[in-house]
Amino acid sequence: MTKNEVYGILKKLCTINLQFLWTSILFWAGKYDRALGYINKNYDKTVTFDLMCWKGVLYYFLKDYNNAIYHLERAERVAPKSEEIKYLLAEIFFETAQIAKAELRYRALLGSEEYKTIAFFGLGCCLFKTNSYLEALGFFNRALSHADAKNKPKILNKKGLCLMELNKIEEAQKCFEDCVKLVPTDVSAQLNLALTLGKLKKYKEAAVIYKKIVNTTPHNLIAINNLASCLAACHEYNDALTYCNEGLKIDPGNPDLLINKGYCLYKLGQYNNSLECLNEAEKILKDDIILTNNKALCLMALEKYDDALKLFDKLLKIHHSDDLLFNKAYCLVKKGMYSEALIYLSAIKDEEIKNFDYYTLKGICCEHLGDHEAAMENYNKSLIIAR
Repeated sequence: MTKNEVYGILKKLCTINLQFLWTSILFWAGKYDRALGYINKNYDKTVTFDLMCWKGVLYYFLKDYNNAIYHLERAERVAPKSEEIKYLLAEIFFETAQIAKAELRYRALLGSEEYKTIAFFGLGCCLFKTNSYLEALGFFNRALSHADAKNKPKILNKKGLCLMELNKIEEAQKCFEDCVKLVPTDVSAQLNLALTLGKLKKYKEAAVIYKKIVNTTPHNLIAINNLASCLAACHEYNDALTYCNEGLKIDPGNPDLLINKGYCLYKLGQYNNSLECLNEAEKILKDDIILTNNKALCLMALEKYDDALKLFDKLLKIHHSDDLLFNKAYCLVKKGMYSEALIYLSAIKDEEIKNFDYYTLKGICCEHLGDHEAAMENYNKSLIIAR
């Protein structure tokens, strides 16, 4: 909640008198402790509804949420029908992850003309927090049907995140695009839009947005790291490396940037430097799948096949994926272990991985095992894909 928003509520709830004006001056000066001292010294013996509200708000801005809730709940008991108090409590309960209590207050506001949009949005956020994305989406849609221009962007942004969780990436993209149209300077919406484009493998479009964010907020490490990832996905490894280095000047121990840098160095054939980077990241980020996989690829490139196989085995115990099966099979081929490699290749189910490299590798295995018919069949499949 913003100071403007909360102060507007206080003006509705409280009597405008000398006490209110002096407390307001201290509030706007950010002297919350002093405002509380003034109230406690002059009025604590006769705690009125106004003072309960003021104390709740002042403790909120001091981030003393327990005391904020205590005083606002006292105010709620005095004025049980006050929509403003219910709203303040709902927001504080949500911020402090007391979701059930927040949901109760938001539901009580559904019949309010003034707070209806916020109530639908708040309930959507509560359900989002509990991973009930489909139900949350329903509330975000209802919030949008009542929303004014001021509230629409934040609802669209949250709806987009909900759609992403439901794997409706194209719909999420549309939400974020609508949000950016309404508020072109909203960095959060820009980041989310770029993220959806990345998930849709529209890396060049995503990179354009990330560059725009980096130009306006040069210390935004999320944008810098994601930009580097998109550039790497476009095979622009030198440019990606430049952004990784820029980010690491800001945060030298950032594991995501170190992983990205290690990957770029690997793609540029600098295997020892890549391994050094990944080892540095591993000091901070233990047992990361992408990091460990990249380390194994570096070790393969350095012909340390046994060390690479140990890492692939470790990964497959905790995360069974077709990508890892392929990488392990490739490593086994490098060691001349063709029958073992064929077992791992045959276990791959994902049709997207069954590409030129997959059938070529399978063909090599069959050829070395003396099954020339199967080898020819797989080489032919690889050639068809390559056309």
